[in-house]
Amino acid sequence: MLRTSMALLFIVVLTGCGSMKPQDFAQKQPQFDIFEYFKGDSRAWGIFEDRFGTLRRQFTVDITGTIEDDVLTLDERFLYDDGEKDRRVWTIRKTGDHSYQGQADDIIGEAVGSQYGNALNWSYDMDLKVGDGSWRVTFDDWMFLQPDGVLVNRARVTKWGFEIGEVTLFFKQQPPVAQAAE
Repeated sequence: MLRTSMALLFIVVLTGCGSMKPQDFAQKQPQFDIFEYFKGDSRAWGIFEDRFGTLRRQFTVDITGTIEDDVLTLDERFLYDDGEKDRRVWTIRKTGDHSYQGQADDIIGEAVGSQYGNALNWSYDMDLKVGDGSWRVTFDDWMFLQPDGVLVNRARVTKWGFEIGEVTLFFKQQPPVAQAAE
């Protein structure tokens, strides 16, 4: 019995110590500023893998970011590899030196974010479209800014505490569209 208890305690300690925290990235460069990064146009390329590692969907996202009254609005337009299209509009507010809150139509309540160094971690619940219905799922969403303006995004998706899949995206800012001469 003592042996089993010690083994369980050891497992709990190991798994508890392994969780990343945004503060772990405080000294990492380049510094990530979500408002600055997403101001203007950007594009993302992404995949969704189920819990077994099977690739289920591929997609691109064209994003237009605007800032007004200290609110970042992200207009995201998704195009999936099967031709399906979707749209999500986020509104994001900075609520502290390292904290953010975000909302979108399919987000339940508010997304809560924490940013340090080159990393931003979002946590939120979402009604995810699945076939003709939807599932209420939880996202643990991490963004890491890399050199040359590449933003890597990995999100673990869970339902009732069990992982159902992972989303991976790569973002790149797009050059401003040149205005035609009149």
